[in-house]
Amino acid sequence: MLKEIYIPGIPDVKMRPRATKKGHVYDPNAQAKEASIQKAILILGPSGPFTGALEVTYKFVFPRPNNHYRTGKNSHILRDDAPLFCTVSKDLDNMEKFYADSFNSIHYLDDRQIVRHYSSEKRWAFADEVPHVRMVIEALEPEKETMITR
Repeated sequence: MLKEIYIPGIPDVKMRPRATKKGHVYDPNAQAKEASIQKAILILGPSGPFTGALEVTYKFVFPRPNNHYRTGKNSHILRDDAPLFCTVSKDLDNMEKFYADSFNSIHYLDDRQIVRHYSSEKRWAFADEVPHVRMVIEALEPEKETMITR
């Protein structure tokens, strides 16, 4: 069983917990996680959370910087040497952690259920493509054992 989620916007990263001067520890990602949950669009699959082992694939698409485009009247055309993959931005593993944590109790009970993630990708947007995150979650166990209803 598959579930596909589309989250428009520039991908976020997982930040380490912070502490105040008085020693209170807080999650600096709390607002960003909530915003991602609100923007997320379920394209395919059931609305309830999975309960068994999962495989997750991520695609992170970033907006291209202006220096990837030609200048002058051709400023809308990509340069021939414009790279496909985004190597200068956020760490792939930190983005995976952020989105895995964000969807706890929504698309799966806990991100500990993720036992495999293949072919995660971080790249620049194509022509008129909007920056986004696409998650594909696949249950690795039979549907009747892995789904619960809300």
